[in-house]
Amino acid sequence: MEGVTLYFFLLLGVILDGFSCVQTSAMYSGVHCIESEKNALIKFNHGFKNPSQSMLSWMLEENCCSWKGVECDNTTGHVITLDLRKQLLQGESGISLPDLPYLRHLDLSQNDFRGAQIPEFISTFKNLEYLNLSSSKFGGTIPEHLGNLSRLQFLDLSGDSSLRVNNLQWLQHLFSMKILDLSDVDMSSAKNWLHDINLLTSLSELRLSACQLATLSKSLPAFVNFTSLQILDLSLNHFFAPIPSWLFNTSHSLVHLNLTRSELGGLLPNAFGNMRSLRTLDLSGNSLVRNLPHSLGNMSSVTFLNLSRNSFTGNLPPTLPSKLKYLDFSDNLMEGPLARSITQLKQLVVLDVSGNSFNDSITEHFLNFTDLRVLDLSSNSFILNLSENWMPHFQLDFISLQSCGLGTQFPQWIQTQKELSFIDISRANILGEVPDWFWNLSAKTYHIDLSQNNFTGEVPELTERVNLTKLDLSENNFHGPLPHFSPKMMTLILAKNLFNGTIAPVCESLVMNNSLGLLDLSSNSLSGQLSDCWSYGNNLELLNLAHNNLSGEIPHSIGDLAKLFNLQLRDNIFSKNLPSSLKKIAGLKILDVFENSLSGNISPWLGESLNTLEILVLSRNKFGGNIPSQICQLKYLYMLDLSSNALSGAIPRCFENLHTMSEVYGPYADSWKSVAIDLAENHLSGEIPMEITSLTALRSLNLSRNNFTGAIPRDIGNLLMLESLDLSRNKLSCTIPPSIAEMYSLQIADFSFNNLTGKIPSGRQFDTFKKNSYVKNSYVENPNLCGFPVSRVCPDHLLEDITYCNNEQEVQAVQHGENNNWLEESSFYISMGIGFNTGFWVFWATLMWKKSWRHAYMRCLENMGNNIYVFAATRLKIN
Repeated sequence: MEGVTLYFFLLLGVILDGFSCVQTSAMYSGVHCIESEKNALIKFNHGFKNPSQSMLSWMLEENCCSWKGVECDNTTGHVITLDLRKQLLQGESGISLPDLPYLRHLDLSQNDFRGAQIPEFISTFKNLEYLNLSSSKFGGTIPEHLGNLSRLQFLDLSGDSSLRVNNLQWLQHLFSMKILDLSDVDMSSAKNWLHDINLLTSLSELRLSACQLATLSKSLPAFVNFTSLQILDLSLNHFFAPIPSWLFNTSHSLVHLNLTRSELGGLLPNAFGNMRSLRTLDLSGNSLVRNLPHSLGNMSSVTFLNLSRNSFTGNLPPTLPSKLKYLDFSDNLMEGPLARSITQLKQLVVLDVSGNSFNDSITEHFLNFTDLRVLDLSSNSFILNLSENWMPHFQLDFISLQSCGLGTQFPQWIQTQKELSFIDISRANILGEVPDWFWNLSAKTYHIDLSQNNFTGEVPELTERVNLTKLDLSENNFHGPLPHFSPKMMTLILAKNLFNGTIAPVCESLVMNNSLGLLDLSSNSLSGQLSDCWSYGNNLELLNLAHNNLSGEIPHSIGDLAKLFNLQLRDNIFSKNLPSSLKKIAGLKILDVFENSLSGNISPWLGESLNTLEILVLSRNKFGGNIPSQICQLKYLYMLDLSSNALSGAIPRCFENLHTMSEVYGPYADSWKSVAIDLAENHLSGEIPMEITSLTALRSLNLSRNNFTGAIPRDIGNLLMLESLDLSRNKLSCTIPPSIAEMYSLQIADFSFNNLTGKIPSGRQFDTFKKNSYVKNSYVENPNLCGFPVSRVCPDHLLEDITYCNNEQEVQAVQHGENNNWLEESSFYISMGIGFNTGFWVFWATLMWKKSWRHAYMRCLENMGNNIYVFAATRLKIN
C-alpha cells in the first residue's frame, strides 16, 4: 500500500511539473519583444569587441524575450531586465543602449569596459530599480546624472578602484535607495559623504569598504536617518578616529557591522552592549586599546565577533554573548585565564585566541564543544591537561596548538579527528617518534607543522598524501633518507634535522607540472653531488641547501629556476666557479655561497644580469682576481660580503652607485641592521676610495686584513648610520680623520696594526665609544698614535710636526695650492711697488716742470697751515 501511494505522488509530481512547463512555454510563446528594443539590443551587442557565446546565440532566436540575459514583461513585451554579468564583454565608451525605456534591472557586472566612463545613457532609464556595474573596469568620475534615477533601489559600483567621486549630493534624489555599494571607489574628495548618505531614509545596506575615506564625524549634524540600516561596512579606510557615537543610534536595526582595518582608536564603547539586534561585529585590525567592556555579554544576538589584531589588554569579560559561533581575539595583549569566559559558549564553531598572553590549564571540561571546527590556542601559555583516553565530541578541521604545553607524549586524542585539514603542534616539546597513525590522518590534510619539537625516527614516503601542500618538520631529530613527496607539495621544510644520504628523492619528486615553491633542507647531513635535476622547478622561489656536505659543481640546471629569488648554498663543499646559467634568473635577490671551495674570478655577469640582487655573499671561498666594476650595477644591494677570498687589486671607485646603501631614508634604513660591506681578509691594495663615504646607509664596513695604503678617507664621518668599522691589519697611514667623531651610531671601531699617526680624535660619539674597556686594543701597533686611550702623550708642537694627509692627490693639490699662493703674493707686492713708484715720480716731476702748478701747490700748503694755527689758538684760548 505504501508503494502505491509513493507511486501516485511521484506521478502527480511529474504531471504538475509537465503542466508547469507547458504553461511557462505558452506564456513566453505569446510574448514578443518590441522591434525597436530588439534593434537596440543588437546594436548594443555590436558595440563589444569580444561578444560572449551567449550573446552570439541571440541571433538564433527571433524573439528577443527568449535571449539569454533578457527578460520581458509578460503583458507588454517590453524588455525589463538585462543581465549580462560575467560574460567577458569588452567594450568602450561608445556603447549605447537608449531604446529600452521600460528597463528596470540592468546588470553589467564583472566585464571589461577598459576604463571607460560610466555611459550617460543609463540616466535615461527612468524606471530603473536595479543597477549593478561592479567589477567592470569602468573609470573616471561617477556621473552625477545617476541622481536622475529616482526609482533606483539597488546601486552597486564596487570593485573598480579607478572610479572616483567628488561628492555624493546626487544621492539626495534617490529616495527609494535601499542597497548602496561603492566599495573600492575613491571617495577621498567627498568630504560630506556621511551627511549626504544620511538623507537616504530607506537605506538598509551600505558598503563603503576601501574608499580612502579619511573623515568620520563623531556625530551627525541634525538627526540620524539610518533607522532602517541593517548592514554597514566601512572597513579598510583611514579614519584615525574613535568609534563614533552616532553608530549606536542605529542599534535597534543594525545586524551586520564591519569596521575592520579602518584605523580606529580609543576604547571600545560600553554602548555596544545596547546593540541587541547585532549578529556580526568585526573590529579587527584597528588600534583599539584597554580592557573589553563587560557590556559585551549583553549583545544577545551576536554570533560572529572578531576583535583580532588590536591592542586590547587585561582579562576577558566574565560573560560573552551566549550565541557566539565565531570568536576571534587573536593578536592582542590580553592575559589571564580563558576557561571561565569560554566554557559557557556551547555553540562555538571557531575559537581563535592565538597571539596573546593567556595562561590557563585547559581541561576536558573546557573543550566540551560539539560543533567546534577551528581551534587555535597558539602562542599563549596554555597547558593542556587531557587524559590519554579522552574522546572529544567535536571533529576539527583546523587545529593550532603552537607553543602550548601538550606533555612529552604525542597527543593521542588527535587520532579521533578524521576531518583535519590544518595541523600545527609546533614548539610543544614533544618527545619520541611520531606514531604511524598520524601520517594516515585525513586525506584532506594540506598543512602539517611539527617543527621545533624533539621528534625522532624516519619520515615515511609522502607520495600518497596528494593533498599535502605544506610540511614543516624543521628543528627536530628526524633521521634517515629524505622522503619522496607528491607533485602537489608547495612548501617542504626539513631544516635542522639529521637527514642523511643524497638529495635524489627530491629530484625524483620534481616531475613535470609540480607545485614546489619553497624547499629548505638546510642544516642536515646530506652528502654527495647535487644532481642536475632542477629543470622542472618552474615554481621554486626559495632553495636552501646550506650547512650540508654537498659537493661537486653547482649544477647548470639551477639556472632554469626562473622564479627563484633566494638561493642559499652556504657551508657545503661545492667547487669550481658559479655556473653562468645563473644569469638567467633575472629576479634573484639573495645569492649566498658562503664557505665552499668555489674558485675562479668573480664573473662580471653577476652585476650585469642579476641586477635585482639585494644580498650577495661569496665569502670564505677561493675567488681571485679583481672585484669587477660591474658589481656597482647592483643598485638594490644592501649586503656585499666578499671576505676571506684571494681577491686583489683596488676597490672599484664606482661604489657610490650602490644606491640602496646610500639611501638613509630608504626601505632598509630602519628595518635592516645589516646594510653592510665586508671585503676583509683578501689581498686588496691601493687606497680606500673616497666614493665609499657616500654610502650613508651603511651599518657595517669591514676592510680589515688587506693591503690598503694611504689615508683613511677624510669624509668617513659622512657614514652617520655606521655601527661597526674595521680597518685593522692594513698599511694605512696619516691621522685618523676628525670627522669620525661625528658618527653618532658607531659602537665598534678597530684601527689596529696600521701606520697611523697623530692624535686620536675626541669629542661627541668618540668619547662615548672610548669608554668601552676593549677599545685600547683598537689602536695597538700604531706606534705614532697619541692621546687617550693609548699611553703616548701628544707633544705640544704636534700640529706643527704632523700634516693631515688624505691621499697623494690631496697632498699634491695642497702643494700646488701653496705654489699658487706664493705666486699670487709676489705678484701683489710687485704690482704695489710699480704703482707707488709710478705715482710718486709722475706727481713730483709735474711740480718741477710746471711753475704755475708749483706756486699753486705752495699756496695751498700755506693756507692749510694758517687754518690749523687759527683753529688751535682759538681752542686753547677757550680752554
